[in-house]
Amino acid sequence: MPPKPKETAKKTLPPVTRPEISNASLNFVPNEAIEGYQERIESGVDWTLEEEAARHHKQNYNKHLTQVPFTQSLDTKISKSILHSFFDKNSTISLKDQWELILPITIWDNEKFANEQSRVCFRNFICITDDILNLIKKAVRLGDRKILKQEFKKVTVLRVNDSKMTKLDKGLTGFQKLVRLNLCGNFLGKIDASNIPRGIKVLELQSNFIKTVDDLATTDLPFCLQYLGLAKNMLEGVEGFSKLPSSITILDLSDNDICDLVPTLNALTTLPNLISLQLTGNPCAVCAAYARTTLSKLPKLQWLDLREILPSDRPDGEFDPHPDDLRSTYFNFTIFRIVSAPSPPKADKGATTSFHVELELPLLDATRRRFLMFRNNESLTEMLPLPEDDEWVPPSRILSTVKSKSVLGETSSHGSDVYNRLTAVNSREIRHYTTFESNRVQWNKVMNFQEPAVRIFCPNLNALRDTFRTVVTLRLVYTVSAPSKQVKGDKKSAQSMKTLPSEQRATIATIKCVLKRPDWSQTFQQFHWDDSLGNDEAIHWEDGDLSTLQYSQAPIKATKGKVETDLGFVRQQPPENLTCHFGFGIDTLRS
Repeated sequence: MPPKPKETAKKTLPPVTRPEISNASLNFVPNEAIEGYQERIESGVDWTLEEEAARHHKQNYNKHLTQVPFTQSLDTKISKSILHSFFDKNSTISLKDQWELILPITIWDNEKFANEQSRVCFRNFICITDDILNLIKKAVRLGDRKILKQEFKKVTVLRVNDSKMTKLDKGLTGFQKLVRLNLCGNFLGKIDASNIPRGIKVLELQSNFIKTVDDLATTDLPFCLQYLGLAKNMLEGVEGFSKLPSSITILDLSDNDICDLVPTLNALTTLPNLISLQLTGNPCAVCAAYARTTLSKLPKLQWLDLREILPSDRPDGEFDPHPDDLRSTYFNFTIFRIVSAPSPPKADKGATTSFHVELELPLLDATRRRFLMFRNNESLTEMLPLPEDDEWVPPSRILSTVKSKSVLGETSSHGSDVYNRLTAVNSREIRHYTTFESNRVQWNKVMNFQEPAVRIFCPNLNALRDTFRTVVTLRLVYTVSAPSKQVKGDKKSAQSMKTLPSEQRATIATIKCVLKRPDWSQTFQQFHWDDSLGNDEAIHWEDGDLSTLQYSQAPIKATKGKVETDLGFVRQQPPENLTCHFGFGIDTLRS
């Protein structure tokens, strides 16, 4: 008999080591933490303009106690629009004169002399319905104000937004031909669906204060409802989702506080016609398994977060995510390249120079969070007391010699004096926050950094979601590190020699990146900045992939007979301006 073949032992893959989530520093709350720590953590954060507006709206809601029904809000909206003078039965000006004289002057005056804020307000007031001028024109032609009121009740589109409305009333039922109703930017908490006309197909309730869909999902909702907008409310759970009309095809739940992804998706499986879903801006939408889990649970979806779902996006077969991938992910900051930084002066003998990028991410900073758990209204920096030694020499005195030799005597090739502004690192300063730094590199025309430059484990999805609502400030920093020097102290002292640090820094550029909500179909949101822009705000780059750009200092030779179509892979000459390319993103499980 032939010998039996030897069985090859199968190699078992080592288990994946996952960081702890429940007791992670970004989640743990000590029992002795001082009340109000969350407000302290969120104070001092540089929020985006959109987030500032949302927080201002919430503050107004907390102050607003007066009940304002739909009818009152509608009257207020009309009183500020061009409809008001045509509705006013006590007006001494005829409809014809108002149409031919007053209205053109009002519109012309707003277009020519109003500032941008006034124009926005004016457009908001006149957009109460579509084709408002033709609506007025019919009443003017017939010379009857009553006709205008009757025709207004027959409109198919009605917008009563930003009117401090707190509840619906029977006045809304008078608009029986409504197809689209916009009640965005009000103070609605509970919705009495019995007041909503039966023919509504599009219901927009964004930027209100609805806490649960149970307050909306009743049998009184229109059976033909196709679009339901609940973005920027206060939804946290899935209560009531299964009661929504089965006719809904588009559901916008973005920018709420929904944390549990799987229960939410399970509730949405009861909507058989759902083809477009928006969950971006919720904590659950930044977990690592978000896209794959959503596409697996809802196979009929055609659009997710306004992105068309391609066949390649869908997971092969069933997908069972690891529980940790539903509760956490990693935040990544990448420096694609920095080009044409000013050439630094030659360093002194023994000194080393380097460049790095640093940034603060206050909501992902465990050190800052721990400090603010126990400190109330105190500075995040402290200074150690001066040494008792009378002969102690401050570092700035030692470092001034380095400055005079290596910096002041030379200028950069760009004629910049930025290297003349070196400041000593204060060793006595204690920071109760983290400055995240990239690796340090030597100067080059094109400087490349380790990828990712900063990587942070994020078990707190709320903090991660809110980070993408902030403006992140980046600093390109030049550092000169000289050998440590010793100075003599008191001769009577046992330790007569003291070692002093000798590091100086200069900020070459300060750059602000206005972050947006992460896009599940993109690895990074990319930013471009160069010093020709004239300000510190980077451009959100959407025209191609910055990571594929290639620069060469050698002369570029065109290939004979070859037409280059993809500029991303064509080597280019480096720009003469200081240019920086960055990317912010999160880890996402790919199919």
